[in-house]
Amino acid sequence: MKHLDPLALRAGRSRPRADARSRMFAAVAAQEELVAAACAATAHWVPGAEAELHALAAAHLSVATALGVKPRRWTKLFAALRATLAAAIGTELGALTWLRRQEQLLIDCYVALEGSLALGADERLKLRRELVPAAFARFARVDRWIMLREEQGAFA
Repeated sequence: MKHLDPLALRAGRSRPRADARSRMFAAVAAQEELVAAACAATAHWVPGAEAELHALAAAHLSVATALGVKPRRWTKLFAALRATLAAAIGTELGALTWLRRQEQLLIDCYVALEGSLALGADERLKLRRELVPAAFARFARVDRWIMLREEQGAFA
């Protein structure tokens, strides 16, 4: 049985057009931009790791830009996330745990995209070889910060 992509079916085609694929990448790119703002906002709450968090934000923003997002929302996202963190989280552990969750949501976006039948072979290969491993590496980086800070007794 042949599998058809729901995006293609809605448009009455058996194969999706390139614009459907670019919309899928745009959604992931927008999530990259959101996580970049989250990293920058979290930097305020994690003394001694500001430079690393800003570097992580820059890495996310670089991927977002490479995937086609023009970072117009950056300032609004940053301000909103910083206010959210201040009101809801209030601690270094809370901020890092929240950031790790944002990284996980981004991984979920990549995994969903990877399973799409709308992707071409080259796009799927780029996802599997570059984008998904890089997303997991950024998640692991935040997870390591939490672990190291726990070992140092920073959250006691």
